[in-house]
Amino acid sequence: MSDFKRNFVWMLSSKTFALTAAFIAAALINRSLGPSLRGVFAEMQTWVALFTALFGISMDTAIYHFSNRSLYGVNDKERFVTISTLSFIYACLGAIALTVFVLLYPGQVSHETFKHLYFLNSLLILTMLVGNLTIFLQALGYLRYSAFVGCIQGIVNIGMIGSAYLAQMLDIDFVLLTLLIVQGITLLILVVKVSEEGLIKGRFSRSLARGILAAGLKQHIATVATFLYTKINQILVFRYCGEANAGIFAVSLSAAFYLMFIPMTFQTILYPRVIHSPDDYEITIRSLRLGFYVWGGIVIVIIVFAEPVLLLYAGRHFLNSVHNFRILMIAAWFLPLSSLVAPYYVKAGAFGLASLSAICLGVIGITLNMFLIPRYEVMGASIATASCCLIGFCITLAFLSYLSKKNPLIMFNPEFGLEIASLKRASYKDIL
Repeated sequence: MSDFKRNFVWMLSSKTFALTAAFIAAALINRSLGPSLRGVFAEMQTWVALFTALFGISMDTAIYHFSNRSLYGVNDKERFVTISTLSFIYACLGAIALTVFVLLYPGQVSHETFKHLYFLNSLLILTMLVGNLTIFLQALGYLRYSAFVGCIQGIVNIGMIGSAYLAQMLDIDFVLLTLLIVQGITLLILVVKVSEEGLIKGRFSRSLARGILAAGLKQHIATVATFLYTKINQILVFRYCGEANAGIFAVSLSAAFYLMFIPMTFQTILYPRVIHSPDDYEITIRSLRLGFYVWGGIVIVIIVFAEPVLLLYAGRHFLNSVHNFRILMIAAWFLPLSSLVAPYYVKAGAFGLASLSAICLGVIGITLNMFLIPRYEVMGASIATASCCLIGFCITLAFLSYLSKKNPLIMFNPEFGLEIASLKRASYKDIL
């Protein structure tokens, strides 16, 4: 078995376990909170995610780009110290900004967000640190360890949520506490790993920090714009349609995006494969082809069985969101396809092009949401999200054509046998 295939199996198994645990935990949370409190919880998560995106300065994509050893001679110890230091600074700035925003504009957030500001700041800092360190290890090829970490997260999450549900203690406070504990344990495990590898003994590289900051700033507009067209609708639904409708939309959106773990797992292992390999364009096209047909087939099956999926995920109180869920599964089809092109963009350093794409989608997304949500409420938010993801996929293909000077439409030619055989032959030993 090739390293590429073996790592995919490891990551897919880990993701399957972790997301199955997360799916079960979310199902228990949905049943305990109900539509209104689920809407409040979604609003709190969205604020944390917004300030994480604003102050993360797109370090995730910069980490992948600067992990290319053939282009950058900085050793891995310097990479770790520099990345972890920048991550901590970014996270603290994000927490400070969130605090200032909530204190200056308390009317713009829910009472629960104001009440749990300390929890949300801690969650923001831990989330940013864990996210960047996990990506750093994945970029270096520690995919199996990343898979192990995912399993630990799933065990702790389902253990705490399940116990609280059985004891009838599951409320927003306990859910936030669980999130903090899961992220804290994950950070501890990651620190142990980098210590064992001796990476913690490096020094801070100013030149690398400047490079990461510059690359991140080029991509940052794209990151923020992507957040706006995929997540800002949650805040708009909360504002225009109330807590209960926000909860219904949050369940539909999270259920659809939970199910994207298969193509997103493939993207995770695709990054080092594309970054360190000369056949980057061919691998990207093959991945798009497999994603479009195979993942598309799975999406169609999920759409057909949308009602039992939602019944399992959230219970009868959320069944009136089945039509929204079906529409959002269209978004779940095309959004990960666009993400499969990201490794090619990152390797080429085409951050400006990615930003232009995301800006266009951000403008389209905000316009559609502002027009459709006041008129059609939750259905309008679902249509806007699905439309943006479809448009985004078309724009991604157009820019891929411009960047590669080749025709990406060949991805629609079904040549599955050749693609699978090629992926089987892929080996990290040949490219690292």
